[in-house]
Amino acid sequence: MPVNYFTLDSDARSLTVSLRDNWTFQNVSALQQALEEVEHNGVDQVTFQCGGLQKIDIAGAWVLFRKSQQLEGHGALTEFKGFKAAHFKYLKNITEVTSHDQAADSIEASAPAGFVQNGIERIGRASVSVIEDVGHVARAILEGMRSPSRLAFRETLRQVDQAGARAIPVVVVISFLMGVVLAYQGSSQLQQFGATIYVVDLVSISVLREMGVLLAAIMVAGRSGSAFAAALGAMKLNEEIDALRVMGLNPNQVLVLPRILGLLIALPLLTIFADFAGLAGGLLISINMLDISFTQFTERVASSTSMQDFMVGFVKAPVFALLIATVGTLSGMQANSSAEQLGRYTTMAVVQSIFLIIVADAFFTILFSKMGI
Repeated sequence: MPVNYFTLDSDARSLTVSLRDNWTFQNVSALQQALEEVEHNGVDQVTFQCGGLQKIDIAGAWVLFRKSQQLEGHGALTEFKGFKAAHFKYLKNITEVTSHDQAADSIEASAPAGFVQNGIERIGRASVSVIEDVGHVARAILEGMRSPSRLAFRETLRQVDQAGARAIPVVVVISFLMGVVLAYQGSSQLQQFGATIYVVDLVSISVLREMGVLLAAIMVAGRSGSAFAAALGAMKLNEEIDALRVMGLNPNQVLVLPRILGLLIALPLLTIFADFAGLAGGLLISINMLDISFTQFTERVASSTSMQDFMVGFVKAPVFALLIATVGTLSGMQANSSAEQLGRYTTMAVVQSIFLIIVADAFFTILFSKMGI
């Protein structure tokens, strides 16, 4: 038996395999041949431990895992002990992928051929996972409210800067252009009826009640929602989140909660900038194309809108912020296997955030209509 790959230590009921040397792709054939010497021989427990292991890659981890599965097939319990984080991550990835495949095979074997039932089961499992993740975030928020000193205030302020202050230019430009589009399109129709002045009403009410907060939220979803998912997903793939847990820190309070609080502060402020930018776009078209002076425009805005119109749009901002931050952080925390999966979750975070924003906006519209607001 080649002693440079492992050593054996056994008694009547257990066997310990101490790995040595390099378990890498170049040595796969030799490793497979050497592991043939490891036999069941009636033992109850087989332990693979990091004796003098120097290097291991995904190929070596796969050979070792296949041997552990073979021993378990003979009735022995296997475990991996003492591996460094750099070594264990390969075994962890193979174990997770294999467990996922076995679970999928089990579901396919036990479920009937009905497409509808399989789809319902997948939706149910995904829903349970999302509910559990949301529960963790909610618990972190409640713990933070009970113990304010535990909140990462510096990280929260950094998120306000990243998601809020640095997003002002793009939000202002988009909102300004939307104000221009609303005024121009509205004027082309209203001029036919000699009601050009009502372009001001159209722009001001649309921007304050709907377009300002909606455009700000969509831009933040594409900009910050994806950033949240990508940052947390990368940290999880690099095992930095596991390192935080080892240090006794709660990742939800250190990473998730500051992002949620930062966006709850930033998006309402961005909404104010978006409102002013949208009105400025309407003002530009009114002065240059409709012969409406600055004074006429401002007086018409004051007479056609009220603080209630502003608040209808403004109160949506915290809800939209909570949706964006929750979806973005949860998507990042769900990534656990590869960069490809991280990219998929990042895309899903943006799509789901925008979808939920539109749904929530429709709900608010119906609610305010029923309330007569």
